[in-house]
Amino acid sequence: MKTTVIINPYAGNGRTEKLWPDIEAALKQSIGPFQTEQTKSQGDAVLLTRKALEDGATRIVAVGGDGHLNEVLNGFIENDVQLNPQASLSFVMSGTGCDFQRSLGISGKWQNAVAELKDAKVRKIDVGKVTYTAADKTQKIRYFDNIASFGLSGAVDHYIDNSRLGNYLGGTMLFLWATIKTVFSHPNQAIRYRIDDGPQEEIRTRLSLLANGRFFGGAMYAAPEAELDDGLLDLLMLKEISLAKFLWHLPKIYKGTHLELPEIHFQKVRKFTAESSEQVILDIDGESPGYLEATFEVLPKILNLQI
Repeated sequence: MKTTVIINPYAGNGRTEKLWPDIEAALKQSIGPFQTEQTKSQGDAVLLTRKALEDGATRIVAVGGDGHLNEVLNGFIENDVQLNPQASLSFVMSGTGCDFQRSLGISGKWQNAVAELKDAKVRKIDVGKVTYTAADKTQKIRYFDNIASFGLSGAVDHYIDNSRLGNYLGGTMLFLWATIKTVFSHPNQAIRYRIDDGPQEEIRTRLSLLANGRFFGGAMYAAPEAELDDGLLDLLMLKEISLAKFLWHLPKIYKGTHLELPEIHFQKVRKFTAESSEQVILDIDGESPGYLEATFEVLPKILNLQI
């Protein structure tokens, strides 16, 4: 087995670069020898993953945050299939949110993720696909392992990207503060949507998400019934509510006790299309690549996850 480890040294506001000597030593004990590649800018992980697979790598280990893992995933898949059907994807989370690993029952410490890799089995999991509108108005495709959403979450991404709070706050507190700060200026927005092949409907929503994994936003238990291999995405749409009521219900999202609220529309879907006359920001695995109009789909069991 040929293994390539792809690192984002900037993940976690540069924390990964400082931790890398310790992570590297632990990985060598856990999985044996490997080749190392480091990203320098956004998009590098996609290209490095594809090159590693072309050069014969049969296992790719992503070291970084949720956004970095998403880039590696997008290097793994093209035209809705794995580039190398025999290759597997593993990860060690060292970023800000570390949400995807929570869906697999792994705590936030990177040491636990490394320990899991030693005897890790390969399992096939679903992957989400978003066809979305980029800033230049073209249609683009991005795959996701965890959660894709739109509305408030995309605005939170923009806030964090332009804030220096990450130097002082950890993942959960950073996302909580950014959510509270952003919600005051982010209104409910009018959305036209279609579930699977059903009729077009309308809703005013502050936040909606399509979940493959269960956690997002730095430990929000957003989709407690989501499964990584059920061939479905969990759709949650927050109906129009006042700012005060949103803040009142916010703790429930961290506990996963919000699905029964009358303000939540919850449904399992295979396909979801949304558009708006307003500018509605996307969030895909913690990054914001574009806007609605977008189509969200599930690709059942196309990824070999070794964790």
